[in-house]
Amino acid sequence: MTPLGNSASQRTTRNVPMPDEAVPNSGIFARDATLISPKTNSRRLPMSESRIQQLADEARLLLKRNPLMASSVSLQRVATRNLLKRRVQYGRTLAAASKLAGCSAGVEALSGYFPDLADGGYTRLPELPPAVAGPVGADPYRSSVLAAWMSGLARSLEWQAGGPDAQIVSGYLQSDLIASDLELERQPARRLSCGIGLVRIESLARSRVMQPLLRQCMPNYHGSNYPITDDAELDHIANHLERAFALIAELDMYGYQRLIAGLHTLHVGVRRESPCSFSSSNELPGSAIIVLSRERLRDGDHAATAAQLLHQAGHILLGFYTTSAAASLPGEFQYVSPYKEDLQTLESILHVVYTIPWECAFGMACLSNEVDPERRAWKTAFIITYAARQVPLIDIARKGIERLGGDVLLDLPDIAAIPSWSSRILFLVGQLLAEEPIAHRQAHFAERQRVLDRQAWDIGQMLLRGKEPVDPRMGRREIDDSGDNVNLWYDGKFHVIAKAADHAMGKDYGRYAETIRGYAPSEMEAM
Repeated sequence: MTPLGNSASQRTTRNVPMPDEAVPNSGIFARDATLISPKTNSRRLPMSESRIQQLADEARLLLKRNPLMASSVSLQRVATRNLLKRRVQYGRTLAAASKLAGCSAGVEALSGYFPDLADGGYTRLPELPPAVAGPVGADPYRSSVLAAWMSGLARSLEWQAGGPDAQIVSGYLQSDLIASDLELERQPARRLSCGIGLVRIESLARSRVMQPLLRQCMPNYHGSNYPITDDAELDHIANHLERAFALIAELDMYGYQRLIAGLHTLHVGVRRESPCSFSSSNELPGSAIIVLSRERLRDGDHAATAAQLLHQAGHILLGFYTTSAAASLPGEFQYVSPYKEDLQTLESILHVVYTIPWECAFGMACLSNEVDPERRAWKTAFIITYAARQVPLIDIARKGIERLGGDVLLDLPDIAAIPSWSSRILFLVGQLLAEEPIAHRQAHFAERQRVLDRQAWDIGQMLLRGKEPVDPRMGRREIDDSGDNVNLWYDGKFHVIAKAADHAMGKDYGRYAETIRGYAPSEMEAM
């Protein structure tokens, strides 16, 4: 039987939610992430300890070959490029604000957080000397708080077509509020042994400038529905994270190094119900948001937390890499992801192709540490099911990279290796699948086909709406005279797809990308 992702052509998303299902599903990939039960359908001898260890060792080797770990563009160079780009952005923003009546004092106070821009340095940008980025916790250009306030200041200048209103702009120059937010970041409630600080998520939610970023990362967060994180629970979270970080250091040392080099703050909280939430954003540099369920804390599933931390490390690293580059990735919405039902950019596709295989590989590396056969069987099923949607996605990412211009790849050479690395992980997941009972394998292959059928359906909806998504598995298609049906060959299978009245388009990454630099006007009113 051909392993998952090992065909003749080697075919193989911060917090990635499952999309609502719009077509019938097999029950193992629904929104509530119901998985194949390891107790049902067949009996078999458990996988041998030696085979488990062999697969875990192979996963660890793949973790060492992570394409952004041994990068020709070192993290130090990337951090310095990020600093220089942000220095120009921040300098121009401060210079524009300083020209407004009554704003100069606030501008001088805010510029003081950036040594090169202080004392009017923002007016002399071409004369500023070269700079080299320091550690993540000491680099003001990687402060989430300062990034949020500077972003708000920039928006307050841009939003007003008739000329900036000094009263509105001054709302983003309130020195006392900036200092209060920054103190939480620099003097966290707890600090892990690796140096990363823990800040209560409630503090983030109380800041009028940071709160919109929290809503952006966690749109379903409602503080009133979340328990307050008291000192005892914060200690419990810190202990849980210490053990998760120790596990990462043991199994993925390069990933551990990138994680602590890219993060200075974790905004943490607890929730009564499952699942846990992990998210990050380029708008919150050096930070991630983690809400752990009380069930996770009670059960002590450090491996799951560690894998999800590395998922966020992948988002942060790839985002840091791309935003620091001189050449930007193309921003056209031409790709459909099995994790979303919306057209997306190549960059958003790469984020999912990079982070989820990384998480799966780490999960496989942890299997040899799991002594409970039932938990190991459940985690095996989860890894196989979680990876299934990568089957069409990796080829989409590879095709997107092939379409890039030479300048982009010269500036971002390491992203070209992401699809191949992810393919190798998916191939290893296929070997894990080959060890499953035959009934489980049949169910997983049925799920793989359902993923492909759903992908064809989503692409059909885009075609019927006049869009031209890019997908190498898409073959001939013909829309009928009514414009309500399309005949589509996808992955060698013929589909007749009718236009769905309620198919969403533009509500996820598309809208997010279009509004990334701004929030609702109500934020301005609150200021």
